Amino acid sequence: MVSGIEERESARRIALELLEVRDRSVKEIRQRLHRRGCKPAAIDTVVGDLEALRLLDDRAFVRRWVESRRSRRPEGAPKISRDLARRGIDPALIEEVLAEYGDDLGSGAEALTLLRRQLTRYRGLDPETARRRMYGLLARRGFDPDTVREAVTRAWTEIEEAGEKR
Repeated sequence: MVSGIEERESARRIALELLEVRDRSVKEIRQRLHRRGCKPAAIDTVVGDLEALRLLDDRAFVRRWVESRRSRRPEGAPKISRDLARRGIDPALIEEVLAEYGDDLGSGAEALTLLRRQLTRYRGLDPETARRRMYGLLARRGFDPDTVREAVTRAWTEIEEAGEKR
């Protein structure tokens, strides 16, 4: 028979291994430990210990998530909110942290930056197809329609100007 101490140590080892791979929310850790057969009491203890050590912190998780998205894969605030909610983050916490970023999150500048990274995909296409693909990319990334429209117009203007300079 496994003792309570052994159960907690096993759960702790699993949780630390999961956190080594990538950041996770409290809910994600709880779910993974449960799926691995850990007892609820051991899960509660381990999660509490990891939170006390600040190895598991949903607020910090949200900030890192947002920063990661802004630098590697720009997305609009609605998509970021949905993705975080799917990971078990409290909606009030999501709203609070996203409010810290203000209008910068999902801004036209981020949308335009994303399109600029991919301009080579759109060169040589007919204007209708290129614009449709740009709209689709930004819409899938959760940018609002006004931001999408403005970014696509600016990006297409840059493509046309680059074509005239050749």
